[in-house]
Amino acid sequence: MKHQRRILAAVAAAGSVAAGAAHAQSNVQLYGTVDAFVGSTRASGDAHSAAAVESSGLTTSYWGIGGQEALGNGLNAEFALESFFRTDNGKVGRFDGDVMFGRNAFVGLNGGFGAIKLGRNTTPWFVSMLLFNPLADSAVFSPMFLHTYTTAPGSPVGNSVAGDTAWDNSVLYQSPGFGGLRFNAIYSTGESAGHQGKQNYGANATYFNGNFGATLAVQRVGVNAPEFAATGASYQMAYLAGASYDFKVVKLFGQLAQSDNNFSTLSRQRDRTMQVGASVPVGPGSVLATWVRTWQAGNEALGSARRDTTTLAYDYPFSKRTDVYAAWRYDKVTELNPGNTFGLGLRHKF
Repeated sequence: MKHQRRILAAVAAAGSVAAGAAHAQSNVQLYGTVDAFVGSTRASGDAHSAAAVESSGLTTSYWGIGGQEALGNGLNAEFALESFFRTDNGKVGRFDGDVMFGRNAFVGLNGGFGAIKLGRNTTPWFVSMLLFNPLADSAVFSPMFLHTYTTAPGSPVGNSVAGDTAWDNSVLYQSPGFGGLRFNAIYSTGESAGHQGKQNYGANATYFNGNFGATLAVQRVGVNAPEFAATGASYQMAYLAGASYDFKVVKLFGQLAQSDNNFSTLSRQRDRTMQVGASVPVGPGSVLATWVRTWQAGNEALGSARRDTTTLAYDYPFSKRTDVYAAWRYDKVTELNPGNTFGLGLRHKF
């Protein structure tokens, strides 16, 4: 249960659960997470390991300003401006060229109907992926995140999901709870005159009842995806199903995902990803373990390949706000040399 509470808290901070969960009424708050680790990094395909002090081992470092105002009759106005940063060098964003408020930037209304948010919003697909993943949104040690949103150097297996974890120019609707069931829907326009077909849209549903949880998610990406420039795809459909069950002595996680790329000049390309994982309470902390495999097939011009990544980590809490972690990741892509990454890190939430 400790793992589930930690993940749900992270989602709430991202504005991805029920309206009003992250902020008290009629106030403004400063919040965020600072995360850094020291270790050695090497992805599959890298020629050598690199000793490094890097940012964002278990959680991408960010800060945010958010709040809401009670308007009466159960209606509230809310906003959030959230910016990623790199703890190791103090730079803004996850990478050079990232926008300032790349995590979230929205204004909205919430009440008994749920919430509507306008601006740059975290996608429901991404929320489903991190909720049913023992390593959550770790861009360094979470295999599911790596396979979904990054590509190993020289790898024929690209990131399986096009686009970013948040979408510009979007409208996000979040439902109220129906027992343990919630759903979210997002629409983002390309804002390009004469190209009304270039939109992004997606939705998810999550269900939690006692020790059991499940999710379904789908999205279509047709604009603002750099991957399309390299492959010639016109749009992508992505699907995800996930489940978890907490046996107290171990919490098990599973996910299946598939993405289908529609190419304008080539045949279709299909990626399938499978994850199994576990969180095991050990002392005051938790052992986190997961394995992910992605198959890429369906297009002879682009080739077929496979990527396997495994992570084993231990997260030890000093307090509710500060924890220390140790993690190891093994990464192997077809026809490339394997890579091992190690890290000892510290994370603080404020």
